[in-house]
Amino acid sequence: MITESQTKSANYLFIVAVLKDMRDGSVITSAEYDRAKRYYQKLTGADLVIAD
Repeated sequence: MITESQTKSANYLFIVAVLKDMRDGSVITSAEYDRAKRYYQKLTGADLVIAD
């Protein structure tokens, strides 16, 4: 059974993957990536920590 916290974490992981692609493609800077990652973690309520 999928819980709400797992869904939040899955959504956050998808967002981080998109942000990483944008950073690697030089669409956003590393500082923008870090800021967006923190923002979306708070927005989704995910309880994951992504180590880069």
